[in-house]
Amino acid sequence: MYGTRVLIVNNGVRQSGQQWGDDHAPEVSVDANDQVHVVKGAEAVRYGAEAIAGVIVMNQSSLPYDEAGLRGSIAGAYATNGHRLSSSVRLEGTFPGYTPLAYRLQTSYTNAGDRSSAHYRLMNTGVRELNNALTLGWRKDQLTIEGLFSRYQNKTGLLPSGHLRSREGMAELLERGKPDLFRPFSREISSPYHSVVHYLARLKGTWSNEHLGLFTLQGSLQRDRREEYAIRRNSAYSAVPTLSLSLTSLQTDASWRKHYHHWDSEVGLHGEYLDNYSNAGTGFTPPIPNYTQTSWGGYALQRYQADHFGLEAGLRLEQTKMRVAGYNIAGEYFSGDHNFTNLTYTLGGHLHLWKGGKLTSNVGLAFRAPHVQELYSLGSQHGSAIFVYGDSTLRSERGYKWVTSLTHHSDRWDLNIDGYLQWMDGYIYEEPSNEFAQTLAGEYPIFRYRQRDAFFRGFDIDTRYYILPERLYARVKGSMVWAEERKTGRYFPYIPALRLSEEVGVRIDLPKSWQSELSVSHLFVDRQHRFDRSTDLTDSPSPYHLFGLEASLSKPLRGRQALRLTLGVDNLFNTEYKEYTNRARYYAHDAGRDVRLALHWHF
Repeated sequence: MYGTRVLIVNNGVRQSGQQWGDDHAPEVSVDANDQVHVVKGAEAVRYGAEAIAGVIVMNQSSLPYDEAGLRGSIAGAYATNGHRLSSSVRLEGTFPGYTPLAYRLQTSYTNAGDRSSAHYRLMNTGVRELNNALTLGWRKDQLTIEGLFSRYQNKTGLLPSGHLRSREGMAELLERGKPDLFRPFSREISSPYHSVVHYLARLKGTWSNEHLGLFTLQGSLQRDRREEYAIRRNSAYSAVPTLSLSLTSLQTDASWRKHYHHWDSEVGLHGEYLDNYSNAGTGFTPPIPNYTQTSWGGYALQRYQADHFGLEAGLRLEQTKMRVAGYNIAGEYFSGDHNFTNLTYTLGGHLHLWKGGKLTSNVGLAFRAPHVQELYSLGSQHGSAIFVYGDSTLRSERGYKWVTSLTHHSDRWDLNIDGYLQWMDGYIYEEPSNEFAQTLAGEYPIFRYRQRDAFFRGFDIDTRYYILPERLYARVKGSMVWAEERKTGRYFPYIPALRLSEEVGVRIDLPKSWQSELSVSHLFVDRQHRFDRSTDLTDSPSPYHLFGLEASLSKPLRGRQALRLTLGVDNLFNTEYKEYTNRARYYAHDAGRDVRLALHWHF
């Protein structure tokens, strides 16, 4: 599952942006956060009903309170595919003479040109990305106050092959499966492309007391501006976006948590007001209407931890009110109001079976209200070159899920196996309809949102064995998902196929405190046979194997300083392949060989 079913929490704030498009990446820089983890079990109810497929939590490390001196890191990297240049700088410390006041400054920049598949260049696929963040914090005794401000800017070029085509031209492109437009390498980004600027401001206060617990209060503001530029038949208007959206999100969170004896209790409240509107002057009907959304939620978590077992329970009640207003392609005004009240709960526990071994199991019920694009979408997605119709009659998704995990950790062997069953009432998905939409920018295949009852099940496995402790290891990972409609057994589109990966790594100590690490990896992705060929635009891609290498040299320097040089190769043998879940596969192959060189100085 993907899209709005996966909730991203960025430094304690639920990410609010334009993630409704399959070609819309989250407006978050990976360089701005050094702690990323996936939330499982009862803890997921803390973050919201949208997290029906999981929560990705991204955080910065703690500020260096009461520590004198400046610390940080500087990194630079180059990659051959797209001639990508990137750099990042991080500085943190406390103010001279007053160490309770701490700060952190971060900036990162990426500049890439046209990427390449194994045998041809992917025209107009460059990227520009600039991210800046400032964090200030003050801590005195039991009180901590922190403020965060960040700005994320991204410009991403899109492959133009699927645009300005007739139905016959589109059919030829789909049959060929690769572009017919090429150019020499260029860093120029022209239409079609996406441009995004995202601001985040957050103020957070915590107060802790040994007897009363930990109290947290947080407020945040997000502003998001997205513009999309298509290929216009009249080049005089090429500087005018075909889509211009502005989004404002206000969020408030309050929570209390206390640990006592074997118990851990937590309760919290969340409120959000969201306003999304389309700026005038594009000359196109926006694919989603203007809308406002108000959400209120409350949750409770209770845990019990004994010596050899633990229990947990979570409950969340959330209400969402949405008001929409817009115009359809014919210029007719429409509006609508939607109210969704969703209850989420989970029950679980874990049992220590042996030293280092643990069995965990959770069962729960989760709801997700349909997103505005699923209800009202009416327009093209430029990255995928498709035309999408929503369905205003969609109801909330409801999922019953049972997850069981077995983990083992020791000096020589790490193992993690997850198995899950999920029954979905009203699963919402996009599907090709074997129709085409005529627009000013050409004809596009039509995708429609549909809703069916579904049954998902699958597994994930990750095991690492240390052949020589802390020196030589072998790692194997695998995942598989099965999904079909409960009533008819019909397959759903865009479900990942079987994935298996292996990795062997070694660490070698060299003279003068130098240390070397080398790893070799292999990824196998099977062909997806469990899909309905009669509805998809093309057949599923062939299975493929990808190999990779990574080598590094590192050396500790004086004090906290350390230097690290890394050389990596992705798709070592320059294999030509397509990923089934990537809709760009209709028109092009995935990326070819990429050689990466990075230098990192920590001080």
